[in-house]
Amino acid sequence: MNTTVPNGCKMPGFSVERDPALIEQYVADESSFAGRADGVVRTGDPQVIAEVMAQAAQAGVPLVFSARRTSLTGAAVPEGGWVVVLPEDSSPDLVQVDAERGEATAPARVLVSDVEAAAERAGWFLPIDPTSRRTCSIAGAVACNASGARSYGYGPTGAWVEGLTVVLASGDRLTLRRGEHPPVDGRFVLPLPSGGALEVPAPPLRRADVKNAMGFALRRDVPDLIDLFIGSEGTLGYIEAVTVRLLPRAEIFAALVFWDDAGKAVDFVAQVQAGALEGVAPMSLEWFDAEALRLAAERHPRLGVPPGAQAALFVEQRHGKREGDAVAMAWYEALIAGGAPDDEAAMRISSSKADLEAFREFRHAVPESINALARQRGLRKLGTDLAYPKGWLHRMVAHYAEALADLPAAVGPEAGAAFEAEWGEPLPARLDVATFGHIGDNHLHVNLLPKTPAEMAAGKLLYDALARHCAAQGGSISAEHGIGKAKRAMLIEVSDPADLARMRAIKAAFDPAGVLAPGNVLATLG
Repeated sequence: MNTTVPNGCKMPGFSVERDPALIEQYVADESSFAGRADGVVRTGDPQVIAEVMAQAAQAGVPLVFSARRTSLTGAAVPEGGWVVVLPEDSSPDLVQVDAERGEATAPARVLVSDVEAAAERAGWFLPIDPTSRRTCSIAGAVACNASGARSYGYGPTGAWVEGLTVVLASGDRLTLRRGEHPPVDGRFVLPLPSGGALEVPAPPLRRADVKNAMGFALRRDVPDLIDLFIGSEGTLGYIEAVTVRLLPRAEIFAALVFWDDAGKAVDFVAQVQAGALEGVAPMSLEWFDAEALRLAAERHPRLGVPPGAQAALFVEQRHGKREGDAVAMAWYEALIAGGAPDDEAAMRISSSKADLEAFREFRHAVPESINALARQRGLRKLGTDLAYPKGWLHRMVAHYAEALADLPAAVGPEAGAAFEAEWGEPLPARLDVATFGHIGDNHLHVNLLPKTPAEMAAGKLLYDALARHCAAQGGSISAEHGIGKAKRAMLIEVSDPADLARMRAIKAAFDPAGVLAPGNVLATLG
């Protein structure tokens, strides 16, 4: 593939800028990956973008779209070619809310939080809730099938996507609605505006019992061509606009509960998962371990974390206006029966929107505190994005505890010997670690926090061991962050070869020249 810009920076309808200082701004994202590019095209015009894509495909020039660059897997990092830089302005005013359909449509670049604000202003509720909703674009959330705290009740972004406007590598611009392009006999047939039709094999169906953001797959309930772009990470086309389904606005009960016994907290989560607690039906069920709480308390004393807290749960449940007292009582009784401390400092129940925002601020302060420690140490954290199948809660928690307590045993003697040969020292017995995340989905972010380069190498070995164990149990190696460049080798290792072959065929059908986001997901496969 040609990885340089063709001679002459001026192209029909657009220009390629080659200032090294400008390019440098767009060769990294929130991951640890740093790339390179030969040129930058700055535009938000859909017609120009279509022309750029067609020219890049014809010339064999790699192309990556850059908006907010919040990817944690290197998906927005170029490996040569052009970076198409999109505008970063955003406002609820850019969002169109269709009250008749109960939908919101937004340009690619609009922040998820602005879609949320526009929906709320019009009397609706946006179920999509990625942790980075104030910094990630709506198209970015679709591209990696992001989720967040509310995924326990409402699933990932893809579950709410009803329409997409996409531009293909050919320059064809398509407006897609869910239900208009179902698979027939294992294939999609899509007429193109430029003439002819695109035939695309259908990928595998997503498992219903595990959270999954591992490349191309179809929803089980209403499989549709739209599903191919959800989680595609820029490899199949440019997502120009997104239409999402909304819910009517309702009241929200929320509680932030600190436990002095982490085991009782896990047992309580298991009861919630089993549907065994009358009146308790959360949309959010989030976990924070003792070290995550300690780091948050140290950095943000205003949060008032009780001394000695061993775990915390953050929960949210939507309800009607007349159901507030009943929902609050159901939660209070269930928590007390489950062993939560009957203390106002430990059991905080929202009584206003300000309380809810304070709890959500706490939810975001925890990862911020972990990231701050990693920056202070000068080494990135190694955060897992693994999800185990339903029914695995206690076994998952036990496995993490065992592996984190004895790193050499977790990675095995062969890996330990190789580490010692390379670093001249044995594997550390354990690493600093803080864990938080979506425990209701059996999806915890285990954050390894190395202090030295040797510990970083040991952490990578442990990360791989944890990922392989999860995959061997039928779990997902990427539950919400996507594959990008960080997990492409692991995806190949743990996936069924037949599924990989279908994914290769999908990529080839949409992008025969292989110019779109090379290096992401399956782009490294021959």
